[in-house]
Amino acid sequence: MEPNSFKNLPSQLTTNILSRLPLRSISISKCVCKPWLNLLQSDDFVKSKLKTPPALIRLMPDTNSTQCAIFEFKDEDEADAESHDLQLFPLADFDIPHGNSAAIYRARQTNGLLLLYSSVERHVYICNPITREYIELCCPADYISILNFGFGVSKLSGKYKVICIIVAGLGSGSTFVYTLGTGIWRRVEPGPASGRTFDFNAYVVCNGNLHWTVYDSAKVQICAFDLETECFGVLSPPAVVYGLAVDVKLIVWRDCLCLYYRLDDKVVIWQMKEYQVKESWTIKCEISIDYSNGFGVNRNMNVYPIKIFENVDDIASVMVYTPSLFSLKNFGGENVISF
Repeated sequence: MEPNSFKNLPSQLTTNILSRLPLRSISISKCVCKPWLNLLQSDDFVKSKLKTPPALIRLMPDTNSTQCAIFEFKDEDEADAESHDLQLFPLADFDIPHGNSAAIYRARQTNGLLLLYSSVERHVYICNPITREYIELCCPADYISILNFGFGVSKLSGKYKVICIIVAGLGSGSTFVYTLGTGIWRRVEPGPASGRTFDFNAYVVCNGNLHWTVYDSAKVQICAFDLETECFGVLSPPAVVYGLAVDVKLIVWRDCLCLYYRLDDKVVIWQMKEYQVKESWTIKCEISIDYSNGFGVNRNMNVYPIKIFENVDDIASVMVYTPSLFSLKNFGGENVISF
C-alpha cells in the first residue's frame, strides 16, 4: 500500500474505521491530520451508525465552576457478572468555568452535548466536555419565574434545539424554542400542553421527541414535544397510573419509552413497545419493597432506578454519557467559549 493511500480513502470508510476506536484513540486520531480533525468534529461523524462506547460523567457544583469527571467503563467481558459491579477508569477531570453554580441542575445530554442550567445566573449552557467548549444562552425573557428546560436534536433536520417552558410565576404556560446557530428564542404554542403542570426538570428523549410526565388536576399523563414540528402532543400512560400510583417517572430503555411508579409495597416498570400505541404498554418488572428492612416507615419517599459503580465517590450528578468530538463551532453564529 502506498504511503498516501490511507488518507485518500472515502470519508464514509474513514468514519467507519475511526468509529470503532475507543475514546482515547479517537482523541489521539484528531491530531494526525487536519482532515481527520475536521471529520471527527463534524456532525457526520456524530450521526454515524457506529457509536463510541458509552462512558460515565460526574458533575459536582463548585464556587465558580462545575467540576466534571469522565470515566470509561471496564470491558464488559472482564466485568464481574455476579457482583453486578462495573469497573470505571478515569478518562478526564477538569472544571467547566462559569459564574456561581450552586444551583446548577442535573445535566442532560444529547449526542455528547450537555445542557446545564443555573437558576442563580438564569443562564443556559450547552457544553461539550470532550472538546472543552461551551455556549452561554440567556433565558428567553426577564420573567421572575420557574423555568423548565429540555434539549434534543431533530431526527429529520438534525437541528439542535433547547425548549424552555415557564412552569410557574409571571408568564406561566409560555413556551420558547432556541435552535442552536440562530441566536434567538422563538415563542411556540403550547397546544394540548396548555394548563398542565410539568414534572420539573424530568424529561427524557425518545423517538426524536422530548417527554415529560404532566398533571391535569390529579390525572397523570405524558406530554411529548416533537422537535421537528415543534408541536406538543399527549400520550396516554397505562390505565393503572390513574389510581394510587406514586412518584410517576419516565425513563428510556432499549430505545423504548418506559414509565415507572411506586404502588403500595412495590415499584412497577412499564414499557411502551410500539411508540404512541397505548395498547402496547407492557409490564416489564415489579420490584417488591420491604419497608421493615432498612426502608423505615416513610412510604412517601421517592424511588429511582440506580446503578452502583466502583471507583466513583462523592457523586453529585452522575449519568451515562456518550462522548463526542463534535465541535460547537459547527453552530455558526454562536459565541463558542473554550476552556
